[in-house]
Amino acid sequence: MPAEGPRAAKLNSRWLTIVGIGEDGVAGLGDEAKRLIAEAEFVFGGTRHLALVASLAKGEARAWPTPFDAEMRDVLALSGRRVCVLASGDPFFHGVGVTL
Repeated sequence: MPAEGPRAAKLNSRWLTIVGIGEDGVAGLGDEAKRLIAEAEFVFGGTRHLALVASLAKGEARAWPTPFDAEMRDVLALSGRRVCVLASGDPFFHGVGVTL
């Protein structure tokens, strides 16, 4: 049986977007990726990635901590908010998408 009520709304809401970005930056992104980056409340990524989308991102930019937090606590703590994670190339092949 599917969840109902306020909890169900949170469980079913899409809060996390993962965008693979290349060296061409914003120019190489599709319209949907650009929109999701612009609408995010928080944008996570490496310093280089954040610089590539600086003209587009309106939300709070958060650089990955050093050392990298493999458990992604900072991202997961924002569950339910509009969060965008930037990654190099295809993030679901060998990257942050697999970890998240």
